[in-house]
Amino acid sequence: MTFAPQTFTSDLQIFMKNKKHKSAITQIFIWISLFVLYCANVEAAREEKINKIEVFVSAYCYRLNQKRGPEILLLKRAPHRELYPNVWECCGGSVRDNESFESAAERQLLEEAGITATRWKVLECFKVNVSPGTIAPGLIFTCKADQNAKVKIDPREHMDFRWATIDDIDNLQLIDQQMRQSIVKLLLIQDKRL
Repeated sequence: MTFAPQTFTSDLQIFMKNKKHKSAITQIFIWISLFVLYCANVEAAREEKINKIEVFVSAYCYRLNQKRGPEILLLKRAPHRELYPNVWECCGGSVRDNESFESAAERQLLEEAGITATRWKVLECFKVNVSPGTIAPGLIFTCKADQNAKVKIDPREHMDFRWATIDDIDNLQLIDQQMRQSIVKLLLIQDKRL
């Protein structure tokens, strides 16, 4: 049985108006029973929320530069960010309700870098440490930007951007080793296509 605050209040009012239950002890007993059931329902809802899975996507956007080779778009996280301040990353974030993984990745790329891309493909899965002891799953998408794409970062999230080659990433502090390996994998694949 499910009780909401409005249901609890209206059930209690109906019960109190019923002349069969005028005994004070009976009223108190029923009121306590309804309250306990209501509290149990609130606790169940809280547990359901805790168990909700947060899912992330990342857009590893590359472009093909004939002189430098394949380049990947990297954004430097703003210093005020709670997680991973001042480190380099690709565009990404959480998937919203009723949003596909690919459309979430497209949205993140547009919001964070101001560009649209083509050739969307899944590269691999990843995980994010969102808080101590809490890991969220994610999907990495690759996509291709036009050579002349103009990047416009959102200063609330990032402080800088750059198009990096496979050699450049060795000198950049990325979020983690998994990201570095995924970027190398993508750039090596694209290098074979040049």
